[in-house]
Amino acid sequence: MAPPTRYFDRHDASHGLYFDAVDLLAHVESAYQDIKIIDTECHGRVMLIDDVTMLTQSTHHVYHEHMVHIPMACHPAPRRALVIGGGDGGTVTELVKYPCLEQIALCELDEAVIQVSREWLPDVSAGLSDARVAIHIGDGAAFLNDAPDPFDVIIIDSTDICADDAGSDTGPASPLATDAFYDRLQAGLGPGGVAMQMLGSTIFYRPAMAELFNRLSNRWASFRPVLMPCPFYISGDWTAGLLSMAASLAPDTDHRLNGHLTYFNRDIAHGALALPNDVKRLLPGG
Repeated sequence: MAPPTRYFDRHDASHGLYFDAVDLLAHVESAYQDIKIIDTECHGRVMLIDDVTMLTQSTHHVYHEHMVHIPMACHPAPRRALVIGGGDGGTVTELVKYPCLEQIALCELDEAVIQVSREWLPDVSAGLSDARVAIHIGDGAAFLNDAPDPFDVIIIDSTDICADDAGSDTGPASPLATDAFYDRLQAGLGPGGVAMQMLGSTIFYRPAMAELFNRLSNRWASFRPVLMPCPFYISGDWTAGLLSMAASLAPDTDHRLNGHLTYFNRDIAHGALALPNDVKRLLPGG
């Protein structure tokens, strides 16, 4: 038997992780990025984009369940949902569990991510085949600008928007963290609408995250950081942002939370909004 091939996901000069793959199932160089699906002995299939871990079959549900079920629990009657990014389909697969949703739009820039996921991650991408799902290939901000009707819930399932600015004091430069994007995001939400955005690591990206927390607090009537354990992401945990122009954000878990999940439950929903002291200090006035 041939020895496993080692794939590295290096985070900085002194830290990273690796996977020993028993097989390289897919390798696609799209117009935007390098996409690999590898098969591992202990953690199932793993998606790497530009050699950065996107998901593992063994743990992706932790991230996807947080990203969907918290914002869904914050809206009293969601009917229309939008996912920006998330071409692997994991976020959509969680959304289709809600009978109340009448329309689910997915806007993914790179069609190759969808194609690779459908072929090699069928369990993750299963929700893409739901009749309520409409897939749009293109820029998420432009899609928001042209959408004829507002959405109740918008989930930005992107790569970490602070990664390019790790250790800097200039703040995130991602196009999904600009004032223009947040203007479009606010305009794309209906009354009481809720957004959830992937942010990054408060441990590795502390200066950029502090700047981003300050910007989001000033631009949104309600902003709450959400913490989640992500074993194969940088630092082992991750942060998202819960955003709304409504006066307050509190998940009504008795009303909305789906009870048939792998990881997430009512206690986790409330615990994810509890912040350790060092994260509180990143908030304005913290």
